[in-house]
Amino acid sequence: MSSPEAEVLAFFSEWKPTLADMLASMEKRFTDTTVWENVGISKTTGFAEAKAFMDGFAQMKPIESGEVIVHHIAASGNVVLTERTDNFYDKDGKLIVSIPLMGVFEMDGGKIAAWRDYFDTAKGF
Repeated sequence: MSSPEAEVLAFFSEWKPTLADMLASMEKRFTDTTVWENVGISKTTGFAEAKAFMDGFAQMKPIESGEVIVHHIAASGNVVLTERTDNFYDKDGKLIVSIPLMGVFEMDGGKIAAWRDYFDTAKGF
């Protein structure tokens, strides 16, 4: 079995090349009880709620693909901390939103038990 850190990095790598791939990765790694919180913005439980959030985000910003640039990563037990930038692109490959953030993942093997992202909500998207 891979380490929690390796599982988080694999999750990020699965986000390419399309939004559909990102959603498929979330569906694969979420359980019915996975809590995904964008602190100060939203909190979802399970894949269906997470997909609804992403569908709403994609309506606000016409994202077609995403990439994660990991600046720093640290793990202790099943908890993985990431300092990263999430970039989202339109269908023509143009960067439409770039979000610098800190994330916390609580892993259960290859599944995400909890995921919290912290970023400057005053900057907006």
